[in-house]
Amino acid sequence: MKYIFLALSSFLAIIAQMIAGENFFLFNFLDLSLLLAAYWAIYRSRMQALFVGSLTGILLDAALGWPLGYNGFGRTLAAFVVGQCWKRFNTADQPWVRFSIFAAASCINSASIYLLFWFMQRSSSGIFPGASLLQAVITAGVGVVAFAAVDGYRRIQTHKAH
Repeated sequence: MKYIFLALSSFLAIIAQMIAGENFFLFNFLDLSLLLAAYWAIYRSRMQALFVGSLTGILLDAALGWPLGYNGFGRTLAAFVVGQCWKRFNTADQPWVRFSIFAAASCINSASIYLLFWFMQRSSSGIFPGASLLQAVITAGVGVVAFAAVDGYRRIQTHKAH
C-alpha cells in the first residue's frame, strides 16, 4: 500500500507540474518532483526517496517523450544527495544551508541529464545550462519555504501532543 501511495504522489506531482507550467510561466522552472523526492529523503526513508526519484523521473521521461531513464537517473541521484547532505549538515535553523542543498540537488539533476544527452550524442538546447540555473534557484527558494512550513507544522503538532 505504501508503494501505491508513493507512485500516486509521484504521478500527481508530475500532473500538477505540467498543468501549472501550461498556465504560469515560472512553474516551468519549479521542479515539484525533485521536492517530492527531497521530502521523502528528509522526513521518511532514504530508500523510498530513491524509489520516488526514479519513478517520478521515468514518469516525466514518458510525459516528455524522452528516452526512459534520463530524468530517472537525475532524480535518483538528487534524492541521494539530499538524503546524505541532510544527514550530515545541521539544517534546523539554517535557511541558507537548506537553499544550498536544494540548489545543489537541482544542479546535479540537470547536469546528469545534460551529460546523459551528451554521452548518447543527442542534441540539447543551448539555453539548457541557464535554464537549469534558474530552475535550481526557483526550486531551492520554494523548497526552503515549503520545508520551513512543514517543520513549523510538525513543531505545532508535537507541542499539541504534549
